[in-house]
Amino acid sequence: FNAAQLTRQTNKEVTTIAFSLREIALKVTTLLFLVSAATMANAIQGPAVEPFPLIETDEQVVAPPEGTHPFYTKYINAGGVVIVSSDAVPDAALIGAYRTILHLTSKRLDVLEAMLPHKPRISIMGLSETASDLPEFGSSSDGEWGLGQMPDSSTSLVSVRGVCYPGNNEYQANFLLHEFVHAMQNLGWPTTDPQIEDEVWGAYENAVKQGYFEAPRNEPLAGIIPFDAFGDDEYLTHNVNAWFDLNESLPGPWVDVQIGDSGPPSGTRSQLRARDPQLYKIIGRFLPDTLGDLMDGCSEATLPFDPFLGLGD
Repeated sequence: FNAAQLTRQTNKEVTTIAFSLREIALKVTTLLFLVSAATMANAIQGPAVEPFPLIETDEQVVAPPEGTHPFYTKYINAGGVVIVSSDAVPDAALIGAYRTILHLTSKRLDVLEAMLPHKPRISIMGLSETASDLPEFGSSSDGEWGLGQMPDSSTSLVSVRGVCYPGNNEYQANFLLHEFVHAMQNLGWPTTDPQIEDEVWGAYENAVKQGYFEAPRNEPLAGIIPFDAFGDDEYLTHNVNAWFDLNESLPGPWVDVQIGDSGPPSGTRSQLRARDPQLYKIIGRFLPDTLGDLMDGCSEATLPFDPFLGLGD
């Protein structure tokens, strides 16, 4: 850029807006980041897969209806959220996901209603599968255990390791909870609560400044608008685990957590309320108070440390 000023004529008056070189550099950096993020999102999602037909199933896994991609051999409908998998995933995982989705949406049925035009779907990945085995994802998604559905994508990805159901000895952490809250945030909340993006961002920004959460290395707070950020989304879902007293440590890749590593444990609800009462109130507007019996039968996640031990206890 050689121009030091931008000139705009409005109603025959000229308004001069001066940009310092630092401001221009910041805008260029932000633009490059957004282009990079969009490219990454397109790489993770493979060729678009059309929405699958809806049929009533109740709490029963059935053969998918005609029009479902042939990769998928199992199907269940949770209030309009289609849950599918191959034969590599046990029926119990789909039933566990069905019960979880209905429970998470039970407090705010208006959110579920707002999601339905986006054709919400959850694709569960088996232990023997990698993300690119699924028709919705490309090779850039390999190594991911969870991805939340966006308005311009066709499904959420969840590893069977992240679904709680009786007998799941491979359970690691509740990625289904994590990714479906992303989907609720992406597909439903902007319609039912239009101010939510700014609310979550405000809580996240404060948490980073207070040292409760670390911003992603490639996404500094300055120069990014809330809608285009992902650090605040991860802060939200990280603390949803605290809301439900899971105190889980989510394995990577997640924010700056690499494959094979784990992020910090989420803590508990009392600790969340103590460190971030603003986010505590936000989560309470959308989600039920407990998970009921949905965590029965899952092995407890191994927690290497708890940086928030003692907060709010």
